[in-house]
Amino acid sequence: MISSETQTATEGLGKGKAFFERARTVADTGNYDYAIDLYIEGLLREPLNIKEHEALRDVALRRKIKGGKPAGGIFGVRPYFKGKTSKEQMLNTEWLLAKDPGNISTMQTMLKQAAAADYKDIVLWLGPIFLQANRTTKTPNPRLYLEIADLYEKFEAFAKAGEAIGLAQQLTPADATLDERIKALAAQETLKKGQYESVSDFKESLRDKEMTRDLLQKESLSKTMDYRKKMVEEARAAYESAPTEQQTIAKYVKTLLDMETEECENAAIQTLQKAYEATRVYRYKTYIGDVRLKQYRRHARILVDAVKTHPDDPSLAQELHKLEEESLQFELQEFEERARHYPSDGVVMYKYGHCLYRARRYDEAIAALQQAQNNPQHRSDSLYLLGRAFLEQTMNQEAVETLQRAIENYELAATGDTKSKEMHYWLARAMEATRQSDEAAKIYSQIAQWDISFRDARQRLADLRKRKA
Repeated sequence: MISSETQTATEGLGKGKAFFERARTVADTGNYDYAIDLYIEGLLREPLNIKEHEALRDVALRRKIKGGKPAGGIFGVRPYFKGKTSKEQMLNTEWLLAKDPGNISTMQTMLKQAAAADYKDIVLWLGPIFLQANRTTKTPNPRLYLEIADLYEKFEAFAKAGEAIGLAQQLTPADATLDERIKALAAQETLKKGQYESVSDFKESLRDKEMTRDLLQKESLSKTMDYRKKMVEEARAAYESAPTEQQTIAKYVKTLLDMETEECENAAIQTLQKAYEATRVYRYKTYIGDVRLKQYRRHARILVDAVKTHPDDPSLAQELHKLEEESLQFELQEFEERARHYPSDGVVMYKYGHCLYRARRYDEAIAALQQAQNNPQHRSDSLYLLGRAFLEQTMNQEAVETLQRAIENYELAATGDTKSKEMHYWLARAMEATRQSDEAAKIYSQIAQWDISFRDARQRLADLRKRKA
């Protein structure tokens, strides 16, 4: 590696030229590792030079073909830079990726760091490479498609975000939320195309508003019942001609679910069941579970509305309670089975732990949530439920420490949103249980400043102060 003094290098157009030219010369001699170092030094000075990012990746692929190994060592991988800035952190990861260009996890990290540095062009360049890597792996991960969609959306690349979610939807056709998100992104892209908000001339603004409305109406027309029925028929024909092909199954199931009727959902379940029996691919079975859970939630919403409308009818409340119990039992069985198939999947373990917690099976919930906390996507939520479970088991000190970690891992913990209020409230409750009254009072005071009517925080604060006085 080149001296760390170069970390103070000035950034600007052309500042990395000498390094890039030297890197190309060195790469032509087959000294790929030194060439990679030179490219990284050049990109420190010109981080948004996409042409040179592409050149670095080309060298990385050539090195891989020649048998180059991933970075490593007895004491682990030493970072190229100290990583004081988002730029340096990204370049450290890009250096690692150059030594192992097919590593999806490293690509994922680099994308997040590029987004943190507000490098939109790098996200748009690396995004398709990341998508292709996930698409061609043996077991594509739908969550990775959703993560890149979030980054695309951050930079208002709404069409690209919709395409990424579409890929996730092919793998999880039963997830109705994805379809809603695709619709929302399409609407945002339409509004972006309208561009009427940035028009200064009033007449032109009105004309652009009308164009935007027309585009939105066309978007809406594509989702009419006739259109959806037509899509079902086309997908059914394709499915019947190739009933074991994954893509035709996924498309047919999606069009059935788009109809949003119980009859079509049941037809989707039958199709998925047949696919599972023919292939024994467990993913089809999880789709069936997703559809059934969706049906349970819909039935529950209907009953909740009925109870609100007819509060004097006890039979409705009893029916709702019975449905909730039945739904929980189904969910428990579903995620218990998924946990056996995917024991290292943090998302599955979080959902299973959540079910166990709701069923008051706290020891089992603790075991599942302890595994789930290792997944960044649900870390704070897993720690929160884990802390609550410890509290239910009167493991009060463990509850305090775990809830503190949950708050530390929640990015909006200081904002006073609903989740942060819940986390702080139960931390205060745990502190009360461990007789840390002063600390608990401070937290209740903070909650009261956020929301004076939240749970019984105000009363608990008053009680603590009264006892102290």
